[in-house]
Amino acid sequence: MIYNIYAVGDSLRNIRKKYGYTQNNMAESLGISYTHYSQIEQGRHRMSMQLMMKIVSKYGVDPNSLLGIQLQGKSTDEEILEQKLKNLKPVEREYVISICLILVEGFECKKSKMSRSNNKYTRNV
Repeated sequence: MIYNIYAVGDSLRNIRKKYGYTQNNMAESLGISYTHYSQIEQGRHRMSMQLMMKIVSKYGVDPNSLLGIQLQGKSTDEEILEQKLKNLKPVEREYVISICLILVEGFECKKSKMSRSNNKYTRNV
C-alpha cells in the first residue's frame, strides 16, 4: 500500500496535540522509542502495520484518515448538496437556498413546539 508519509506525520501530530502530549509522551504511549516516533512524525520513516493498528485502536482514529487517504466515490450529504448547488445558475442557487432555509426554520419551529408540549406532558403526569 502506498501512502503519503508526510500526511501520516501531520495526522500523528494532530492526535498528539489533541491529547496535549509531547513526542516523548506519544512514543511512550505507543511503546516505541522517542527517536522512532519523531522520525515517523517528521515523515522520515514509515510506520509498521502493527503500530498503525495500535494508534487506530488506542486513539479511535480512522485508518484512512491516519494515512491521509481520501476515499473516492463516498460523499457526504453536504458534499453532494454543495456539488449540486455549484451546478446551478446563481439565481437558481439563491432560490434553492431560500427554500432550504424555510424548511430548516420550519423544522426548528416544529421541534420547539414538540419540546414545549413534551414539557407540559411531563409536568402533568
